[in-house]
Amino acid sequence: MGRKKEKGNGEGTIYTSSKTNLLVGQYVYNGKRKSVYQKKNEKTGDFKKRFNSILASINNGNYIEKNTDTLEQIIAKHIQQKYDDGIISPRSYQREKETLEQIKKTCHNFIYLPIQKITAEDIEMAKLEMRNYSNSVIEKIWRLLKKGFKIAHSRRKILFNIMDDDTLVVPISKKPNKVINALTVKEENLLRKILNNQEKEHKYRDIVLLQLETGMRIGEVLSRTTKDVNLKKNTLRIWNTLTQDENYNIILKEHTKIYDRKTGLDKGERTIPLSSTVKSIIINAKKSNVENIYNLLFWDYEKNTFITPSEVNLWLRRLNEKYNISSNPLTTHVLRHTRITRMQEVGMHLSVIQYCVGHTKGSKITDEVYTSISEEFTKKEWEKIK
Repeated sequence: MGRKKEKGNGEGTIYTSSKTNLLVGQYVYNGKRKSVYQKKNEKTGDFKKRFNSILASINNGNYIEKNTDTLEQIIAKHIQQKYDDGIISPRSYQREKETLEQIKKTCHNFIYLPIQKITAEDIEMAKLEMRNYSNSVIEKIWRLLKKGFKIAHSRRKILFNIMDDDTLVVPISKKPNKVINALTVKEENLLRKILNNQEKEHKYRDIVLLQLETGMRIGEVLSRTTKDVNLKKNTLRIWNTLTQDENYNIILKEHTKIYDRKTGLDKGERTIPLSSTVKSIIINAKKSNVENIYNLLFWDYEKNTFITPSEVNLWLRRLNEKYNISSNPLTTHVLRHTRITRMQEVGMHLSVIQYCVGHTKGSKITDEVYTSISEEFTKKEWEKIK
């Protein structure tokens, strides 16, 4: 039996298959011929309605072709494409992949399903698993999930983005937010006293003092070179950082942490004035400085390699255990918090603080994350209204 054409109006054609004696509908989508088949127990009228519905959705621009792409595949391709395009650094690439692994764990109930089959209820169920992570990790997971669905929607893999549902909100962690408190004035003075006396000859002493005086990130302190220092103008240029590559090897990055690879702008690059204290720290560091391949102010001459942030943090922890400086953990991040807090307490203009410590101008992070209110400062301010 040959093909028996029942319909042909330029939009689609229905004919009877000679093999199955069932109806077959043919249509063209994106230049390719597609077919839809009548089910064994499907009535002719129901099949035609289904076929006409496909044609109508094509004409209305609402047609979504069936595909088996999973959300995991879409997100993985997105991360890889950003890396191949040079948009993200090797370290950021690794962090994005780590977040994808966390998505696989928390969203195991739907991450490998065809994205067309995922429902809002699937995501709601996965939120229970997400809550076992910190809020910062949850935010990263949620951001990548939203990106995956956005890509799928823009490339017409799904009809609508279920992440746009107003009732689908990011979950809150069961874990309390990790608070990093700045050192009090008393604690800071104790640390300075120890660094200038008992630990004066330690190889990490100048590193800690320099961070405590400037508020630089520890990677920025450890990547400063003799050429960055201008003792005539009393300035210090900060333009790069020590970081890790995708294999966790310590490397010198050509830019600061907030460099935008897409625009080529590095808003973290800055030149800060040298106080007399900072100047003496740098002069002391330069005195003990032996030539190294990068001309760094701080270098591990015994191992002939970089001094790493983790090594400095371990030393700070031992200092805290030995001298009982603070009841809170003592880290390089705490030193940065401490400096920014002191800047705020003396009334330094916020935009100047943000510039000096390498925060984007107008960023809320300076006020909301990096500033603690010390008890001493509170008492001092309270005295003003007496």
